[in-house]
Amino acid sequence: MLVRVPDYYEDFRCLAGQCPHSCCEKWEVVIDPETAQFYQEVPGDLGEKLRGALQRDEEGDLCFPLNGGRCPFLDGENLCEIHKKLGQEATSITCQEHPRFTEDYGPFREVTLCASCPAANALLLGSREPLRFLETKTEEPEEEGDDWLSVLVPLREKLLAILAERALPLRTRLKSFLLLAAQAQWLLEEEREDEIPALADAWTPPEAAVQKNSLFFTAALRLLGELEVLETDWRDLLARAEQAAEVREEEDLLERIAVYFAFRYLLKAVNDGDFLGRAQLVVFSVLVVERLGAVCGLGEALRRYSSEIEHNEDNLAALLEAFWQQEDFSLERLLSALE
Repeated sequence: MLVRVPDYYEDFRCLAGQCPHSCCEKWEVVIDPETAQFYQEVPGDLGEKLRGALQRDEEGDLCFPLNGGRCPFLDGENLCEIHKKLGQEATSITCQEHPRFTEDYGPFREVTLCASCPAANALLLGSREPLRFLETKTEEPEEEGDDWLSVLVPLREKLLAILAERALPLRTRLKSFLLLAAQAQWLLEEEREDEIPALADAWTPPEAAVQKNSLFFTAALRLLGELEVLETDWRDLLARAEQAAEVREEEDLLERIAVYFAFRYLLKAVNDGDFLGRAQLVVFSVLVVERLGAVCGLGEALRRYSSEIEHNEDNLAALLEAFWQQEDFSLERLLSALE
């Protein structure tokens, strides 16, 4: 099987006890059935503690409920008691894989490192070079993928190339990115998806006459404030960003953020056909992170946004729905926000 990862993937190292924002805080740890069964057989005091901590959440999943905002097995040195005493393989799949997001598309697999993790965040923003993706082959057999992959993969490659055209201002690139995604979405809906590769290959962005939308950020930040919240001061940060003066961040770093989101989300349109909505998510995310950066710095803005949105499927779904149903976040409004 072909596996794609960002070019900094192999440089990732967990900060463990030195992490300033431990993944063992604020998030309840879901325990997979195999690990839960293993915990039933662990002897001694640790086994009793493991079994006593296991509970079912509102969704029916087994988890370790937080104790004072921390996993009950996070010790005073911010290290995992389970990992220390039983080894990494005794932790849940969630703990072993974090901060990796893995998407299996059948003939290939893609793995990203979530920007909510400080170490992964630092690697993403630690270079100003164009973000690339590396491919390796594994011995795992390939499986059949969705028919749309044959057209969406080259389309995504074109969109990633548009984002990397550094001879143009980033906002010009983002507009071209959105317009191509919109045209591809129309072809998908007309069941003319076989025309998408040719469209991408010959793409020249049309002239799009739009007026600057000065109210976009007010609407965007307030929409985020209506979603589920992970950290209690998130809404305060959004309110401060709404009042903050606009600050333009380095385009090379914003480009890497855009490529990160595009790689992670665009192909997931095979699940529901919403390619344009995910392209809008990319641009929305870049603009919001840049605005939040005026308050807390770009790296922290990306970490906070990623924590609140990327780990919450309900929040992601709410944003995708807003792009289709709320005029403030329509394609036209996003284009005008880029003026």
